[in-house]
Amino acid sequence: MRQAISIIPTGGGVSQWAKEPHKQALIASGHTYVNGDGELRASWKPMQTQLPTAEDLKTWYMGVRARGLGMVTGQLSGYVVIDVDLEGLPLMHELGWKPHVISPSGGAHLYLRWPGWFVQSNASKSKKTLPPGFDVRGDGGYIMFPPSRNRQGFYRRTDQRQRLSIEDVPETITVAGETYPLRQALGLTPPVPQEPRSAERPSFQPSYADDERCPMFLMLDRAADYAADSRNKGAFMLGLWANANDYSVGEAIHAAGEYTDMVQGVKRTPFTLDEAQRAVASAYTYLRKDRWTKREELSHDHS
Repeated sequence: MRQAISIIPTGGGVSQWAKEPHKQALIASGHTYVNGDGELRASWKPMQTQLPTAEDLKTWYMGVRARGLGMVTGQLSGYVVIDVDLEGLPLMHELGWKPHVISPSGGAHLYLRWPGWFVQSNASKSKKTLPPGFDVRGDGGYIMFPPSRNRQGFYRRTDQRQRLSIEDVPETITVAGETYPLRQALGLTPPVPQEPRSAERPSFQPSYADDERCPMFLMLDRAADYAADSRNKGAFMLGLWANANDYSVGEAIHAAGEYTDMVQGVKRTPFTLDEAQRAVASAYTYLRKDRWTKREELSHDHS
């Protein structure tokens, strides 16, 4: 069955950059940005919101002759991919999951339909809520796609055609005595519904906090720093930080409007309020982070 997916060119072959985006190919097709030093740099981020054109493919694979293929995960391609390395294979087998792709190292890729909300790409090495050996590639990520190869060999499709479903993913799993909120950690639980606006607080302004909470404008400014790389990720981080600092999901979603205005002009492609609000709400399904500590210079009584 044909599937409209967004792809990027990767190094491929046996080079050490086999899994990296192919910079020369992207530059040749005009997928670039100018950094703070005025230098032209390759960018694969546009492929998160647009499918490659026939001219793009011709430039990448006939002109520059890129050897590898990466599938952009998330909303546009319609897939989330669970990436399991050798350490995670015993758990994968215990769960009865059948991989769709075998990686050159012997690991596995399992495909799920994008669930309809922002799914943050995460790795077990950096996200302790995931079991060892498990990563997830969602919005803002990509995964190597057959028949690409690296130094260890080729990525191979299996005979498995039925996609993994959210129902196949248990809510919790215990590994070596440690319990993990697997479905939530993979981003496969729906966002918390938006709270109705309180009639008693119609003039709420999220950029200002009360004396007990970190000011929202600090989190907005920090989230905006992610925009050059991924505006969706910035919105997701805003949600994480707002939750950690005792803001309700309704207040955070309200602040998403201000965030959208702040980052709208960072890239040529549009960024909608709906996208920002979905990413912010999704963050509230993750484990709550530690509150920010108010720095001394933010207090009103410093001299």
